[in-house]
Amino acid sequence: MNEDWTTKKVDKYVVVNKTLGQGAYGTVYRGFLQEDETKQVAVKTIKIATISDTPKMIELIKREIAILQRINHPNIVRLFDVARTNNYLYMFLEYCADGDLKDYMAKKEEKRLSELEAVIFIKHIVEGFKRLYKQKIIHRDIKPANILLHQGVAKITDFGFARVMDTEMNDPAYLSRLGSPLYMAPQILEGQPFSAKCDVWSVGVMFYELLYGRTPWAAETAFQLLENIKKQPLKFFPKPVRSQKVKELITLMLRVQEKDRISWEGVFEDPTIKIDEEIIKENMRNILREKDEVSKSISLNKLYIDQNLVVGYLAKNPINTLENSNQSTLDASSEARSQSAKFSSQFDPESNGEIIMSNYKNEKKRRDAMLKYNNYFLFERNIAFFFNFVIQKVIKLQTIQMLQLTNDNYFRLIYLIAKNQMVHLERVNQQLNRKDHDKFDKETWGRFLASQEYQKLIQLIQMDMKHSSDFFSEISKKCNQVQQEELQNGKASSQTTSLIKNFLSIHNNNFEANDTFHMLYRDVIVENLKIIKNLNSKETEASLLILYLTICQNPYEEFKDINYDFNTFYEETENLNLQEIQEKLHKKGIK
Repeated sequence: MNEDWTTKKVDKYVVVNKTLGQGAYGTVYRGFLQEDETKQVAVKTIKIATISDTPKMIELIKREIAILQRINHPNIVRLFDVARTNNYLYMFLEYCADGDLKDYMAKKEEKRLSELEAVIFIKHIVEGFKRLYKQKIIHRDIKPANILLHQGVAKITDFGFARVMDTEMNDPAYLSRLGSPLYMAPQILEGQPFSAKCDVWSVGVMFYELLYGRTPWAAETAFQLLENIKKQPLKFFPKPVRSQKVKELITLMLRVQEKDRISWEGVFEDPTIKIDEEIIKENMRNILREKDEVSKSISLNKLYIDQNLVVGYLAKNPINTLENSNQSTLDASSEARSQSAKFSSQFDPESNGEIIMSNYKNEKKRRDAMLKYNNYFLFERNIAFFFNFVIQKVIKLQTIQMLQLTNDNYFRLIYLIAKNQMVHLERVNQQLNRKDHDKFDKETWGRFLASQEYQKLIQLIQMDMKHSSDFFSEISKKCNQVQQEELQNGKASSQTTSLIKNFLSIHNNNFEANDTFHMLYRDVIVENLKIIKNLNSKETEASLLILYLTICQNPYEEFKDINYDFNTFYEETENLNLQEIQEKLHKKGIK
């Protein structure tokens, strides 16, 4: 297309001169339904003149269209429509608002993901391949740039090199050498027969790259790449630390000889990928059998934070798409809807392109502001659950007698941290329930309250508060019992007696913390830090707890940005050795 165009009307769609990317052939633009500007699509445009003399290219395009028309899966980008004009072929595809996995990694400080996040994305991709495998389709061009992200979900795209297999999926066959060399299976690089396991290799290379920020092999040419694959054994680096089960799966996926490589059936059943719901149910049954209410509550709490410690890390760009066109999102503002109502039969998008582009720019500004609101509240929520995480650490080390805290001191510590979690969650909840917010623009805040993202956020916080409140209630009852017993036995020192009485003055369900609470919170943490340091100064786990308790005193010194990567924080901190922990403590003034 000429670069001087602004919008074009094609069939029932409007194509906007806003480039989203390049496919195996053609350029991908942004677009929307003419009748509703808020229903957005991605539009792949292919210039007919460039393919008319290339039968192979025409065959590939027809094949891509045929493949996408037969697939409807949440982890595969959907094809909604195809249209043709004199000069162009248009494919109207599901719009994915968060870009691709390549760009997502590039924005990371270390250019890689945490293991938790990488596994989540790979699970999404494998779910998509379950459908492709059933349809006997191989992709042949899997790479991070061909994995799109939308509201936390990874979706396979660009089926320009895909084809339907005539043979069994695991039977090698002579097929065209297509794809991106860096992610190509060695059989394709060598011009040998290959099967659906070529995609297993590509996903394995990508999995490795997500975890380490680099591919397992690299070279300037395809020939040298093949030589490196054959001669250089697969290597896993000591840092960042990765789990054994993940490394084992990648090793199976990157077997050089296809006969030795794991099949898709094997990948589908691998423990890294497959969630064993029976094990989860059995764990829940075992927890519910516990007779001690405090122990049961602690176990339920651990189960909850194992699954919900960090949420909302992937920015959910609030765009409405044809995929979920009945849902209201941040992008579907009243102004956008009123403007889209003008796109009737007498409205010409091509002659009013400047209006459309202006709307896009204005909506983007509002959308970015609302995303900051969303990220701010998720940031505060994740800090609240850091306190919960620390409680579980304290409980674990006290249970194995590494801490040796007195019973009254132990329960004061976990009670105060649990209450601080509730203070943070209650503050978030109160702010979310305000009709007006003094920190945010009134109009934009009103739109945020009407958005789908707000509904998701408020449901999350309410679920968090219900769980955390139940846990706090059990800890509170037990803590009160232990403090009263300590007072009644007459053996407590005058200093301990005074501390307990001060503590009982803030022992309540009031989650609007006052100065007395904050002072006692700091004092109890400092007191326990001294005890733990004196007993366990050379123990790695105890030193790690010292680091966490130090952060608890002022979490905002550690977590400084609303886009903070909590997943990476936990992953890296949990894998520190004793010397590294001591270095971090020294930087915080702890000796």
